[in-house]
Amino acid sequence: MNTSDLPIFNHPTAPHNGVDTSREAADSVRDQLNAMCKQVLEVVRSCPGGLTCEQVEQLLGMKHQTASARLRDLMCLEPCPLEFRPDEKTGKPQRRSTASGRTARIYFAK
Repeated sequence: MNTSDLPIFNHPTAPHNGVDTSREAADSVRDQLNAMCKQVLEVVRSCPGGLTCEQVEQLLGMKHQTASARLRDLMCLEPCPLEFRPDEKTGKPQRRSTASGRTARIYFAK
């Protein structure tokens, strides 16, 4: 899948939920949205074993809110360039431990 063909890379504004603070946050990243989505997609693609949101944050130096929002943007695309792969034992999305000791879902590139 060619990154430049993805619809998100042509959107003039970031998605938001309509709340004032959400609209302000979306407006503040408008000029950077496409580049950030591309960065997130490329870093996930570069790791065949997949990445958690925390790992994306660390590798790209992004704040949690930014990385998680861009992952969510990418997961909402049609066709979706990312996926969760099922754990063979549970059938639920694969998870990996985070710095907090909890587990997080792993994002894989398709």
